[in-house]
Amino acid sequence: MPKFVREKRNIVPVIGDGAIGVPDFADGRLIPVLIVDCAAHQPLEDLIIAHKDTPPGDVTTVWSWKLWSKKEVFLTFYFLRPVETSATIAFDVSTKGGLVDWIINVRGLYLQPLTSGTKVSEGFGKPKILVEVSPKTTFPSWKDIYSRSLEKLYHRRGLSKKQAKSATKDHIARTREIQFRRQPKVISEDD
Repeated sequence: MPKFVREKRNIVPVIGDGAIGVPDFADGRLIPVLIVDCAAHQPLEDLIIAHKDTPPGDVTTVWSWKLWSKKEVFLTFYFLRPVETSATIAFDVSTKGGLVDWIINVRGLYLQPLTSGTKVSEGFGKPKILVEVSPKTTFPSWKDIYSRSLEKLYHRRGLSKKQAKSATKDHIARTREIQFRRQPKVISEDD
């Protein structure tokens, strides 16, 4: 996985997150939604709005982290069409590690600009884009980074190292069960 210096001007703040689950899309899995503030990164908002009236464009995604620290991981998007731009999302592993794990496992996410609403429910019918995060983008050390972060959290909360390891395994299993829950297809009387 590349470790490189990101330009701070390309880091887009995440204001909120949520999920969308549609029975006929992505096998009914819940897809994470990141609500991003594009005020300082207008080309990203332009791209999201342009996607409404154009076919999907090309995007490459790259995960990275700072050279000497794995407390934060970064997901950088390189968009080629319909607007050429790049943007980076920063994730604090101790607070947003579950979200990173979710994105990696479902291989995608929605980007919703703040102008489409501060909550996912406010953004229905408003501009947002679905971005595929290719399995090739996944970095091999993620499982260890996430597990160590959770173990430290549980240890700080008073569990022994052995209990923290067990709690971490349970935590990851429970969250993945929720992440991969599929929305049932509704069968109408006409079917």
